[in-house]
Amino acid sequence: MSEGKERVQSRLENLQAIEPLISSLRVLSLSTMQMATNRQGMLDEYAGRFNQVANLVRKTVDRKEVKPAQEEAFDFRPIQQHQVLAVIGSTRGIVGQYNKNIVRLTRQHLDANQGEPIHVLAFGQRIHPLLRQEGIMFNSQGNLSSGSLPEYDVAAKLIREWDQAFDAGNLSKVSILSYKRMESATDYRPTLTELLPVKSDQRLDLDEEGQDNWPIPIIEGDPELIFEKIESHITAIRFYRLILDSVAAENLFRYRLLEEAKENTSNLLEELSLEVRANRRKEITQQLQELLAGSGLLAQR
Repeated sequence: MSEGKERVQSRLENLQAIEPLISSLRVLSLSTMQMATNRQGMLDEYAGRFNQVANLVRKTVDRKEVKPAQEEAFDFRPIQQHQVLAVIGSTRGIVGQYNKNIVRLTRQHLDANQGEPIHVLAFGQRIHPLLRQEGIMFNSQGNLSSGSLPEYDVAAKLIREWDQAFDAGNLSKVSILSYKRMESATDYRPTLTELLPVKSDQRLDLDEEGQDNWPIPIIEGDPELIFEKIESHITAIRFYRLILDSVAAENLFRYRLLEEAKENTSNLLEELSLEVRANRRKEITQQLQELLAGSGLLAQR
């Protein structure tokens, strides 16, 4: 049974008003994803150059004699250690299963590490209600990104705090649960990444053949402090890249949903337009029949 012509016309007008908005959001999501991907490329290029210099510094300092650190006074009081699990959710809506997948893996990680003192930090306002529904205790945080740009001040402050707590022995591990790009440029999956402590395979050392002919650096200052600064900056680079991965993944999810909504809207607009035209033909036919009947022409036939 067909809908009334007024209702069909109203739905058609509403969809015609919504369609440009869907198209604009779709283009915005795609452009934001591309900007985040481009910034990843620039970050990777910078990371490569930084690690070339860092490797030379390490080799140069290794040749020098490093004075052993003075032993600190023994403190019999045990240090209360804890772990940090930073969960990066979406900053805006229209992302489908994006946040639900992150929450599901958060629950699995906590269940697998029961008894461990894990502090959950939740970034992205959209994921907070889902964590509450799952009964997960967390510290509410803001957003780590603004559009395609990481909030460097927020991220840098977090890294400094984690480094200090780790060096003080209060923090044993920092893990990031976020979407991470796989081999394909359009394949992002929720992944648990261990940010601290830094492992040897995460130092991004380069082969000799892949290095430029940098001059031998002149090293001044405390070698241990130099190593700490290098490792901290490498951690920052890895953290920023994870944030950019999250931005790209969020907008990819949004783009796909908006693309599907655009196709559905276009199909529905076509169906409603055909129905409106059919109703108009019926009205015209009925009016002609009434005119012919009124003039007696229809009866003569």
